[in-house]
Parts: sequence; C-alpha cells; structure tokens
Amino acid sequence: MSEVLDSYYATSQKTKRIPGQNIWSMTSLAQPRLDSGFLLVIHSNDSSHVSHDLRSNIQKLEGFKNLGFDWNGNKAEPFSEDLIEKAKSVLFTLNVQPEVFPTARKSIQFEYEKENGDYLEFEIFEDSAKFLQVINEIESSNKIDCSNIFYKVNEFYGEGFYQR
Repeated sequence: MSEVLDSYYATSQKTKRIPGQNIWSMTSLAQPRLDSGFLLVIHSNDSSHVSHDLRSNIQKLEGFKNLGFDWNGNKAEPFSEDLIEKAKSVLFTLNVQPEVFPTARKSIQFEYEKENGDYLEFEIFEDSAKFLQVINEIESSNKIDCSNIFYKVNEFYGEGFYQR
C-alpha cells in the first residue's frame, strides 16, 4: 500500500501530476487543499494515519485497473489510468469516504446514503463529473467540478460538519 500513498502531488482537472516541491514539513497525512482548479494532494509515506475507509477505496480503485474489456459481461470498456487517478485525487479530499463502484459508462461512481434515505451520488468521468442527490424525496442533479465535491459532501451531511 505504501507505493500508493508515498507521494506528494498536485493534479489538475485533467489529472496531470505535478510533483510537489518545498510544500512544508510534516509527519502525517495533511488535509488536502484545493486551489485554482488544482487538487493538491499531500500525504506522507506513513500510511498509519490514513483511514481504513480511504485505504480500502484506494485499493478498490487499484483493482479497477484489472478490469479488462467486457468486465461486466456487457462489453464495458476498461478504465483509464487518468480516470482512476482523478478518482483517487477526489477521495483524498473527502472527510467521509463514499462507497465506490465501477460503471459501464466509463465512469467511477461515489455513493453516500443516510439512514433517513437521503442519497448523494457522484459520477466521475475523465473530462467531467456530475452529481445526483435525493434529499427529503426531492431529486436534483447537475454537473459538478471535482474540486467542489468536497463541499457538496459537507453540505449533504449538514451545517456544522467540518468546513475548510
């Protein structure tokens, strides 16, 4: 697992990695920072500070690399490295980890559901993302910039939830 978590990088919406330099000294997982359309993912090689849920989701995404053509029996195509890296970058920004699923639409889906039935889902594509939410049985959906997924999740869990 350390090879997945042992890096510093910034990633743009197109998931181009930019090696981090002189960011700051630290000893544990730092809260990722969003700035100017870039997700800055900062973490140390000490994965003991990474939540079990995040580690599990990263492992799921790594597993998606092994899904070849027709992985679902319905001619679904394999996932690109860029899409998987983009999804990982988003996961590192989230305070609450979602359920993560591959889709046959060349996208990766993140899902949240509360005990009261409220539901929030993100579908992440290589070049875009969208959300669907059902709150008090009222459905809404729209496109969303990946750098705003963090805020949408916090909004879903309500005022007073951790804010940046």
